[in-house]
Amino acid sequence: MTKQDRPEEGPTQASEFEVLRESMVFEGPELTFTPRGSPDPRLMRLVRLLAQQAARECYEEELRLAREKRREAPPG
Repeated sequence: MTKQDRPEEGPTQASEFEVLRESMVFEGPELTFTPRGSPDPRLMRLVRLLAQQAARECYEEELRLAREKRREAPPG
């Protein structure tokens, strides 16, 4: 949807559409990718957050697989 697009029909009135469109526009500075030097600290926080989440999910999956393996193993 471009800025010129307006809803032709539906529950959203034109004024509601304008409010929604304006609320979706982020007026802060854009994230920047720098090849070397000082990377954007927000990108570093995002990478750290995503890495922690991935590590947590991986660890939980390993625990789940280990529990299943112990249940399936014959007693002995």
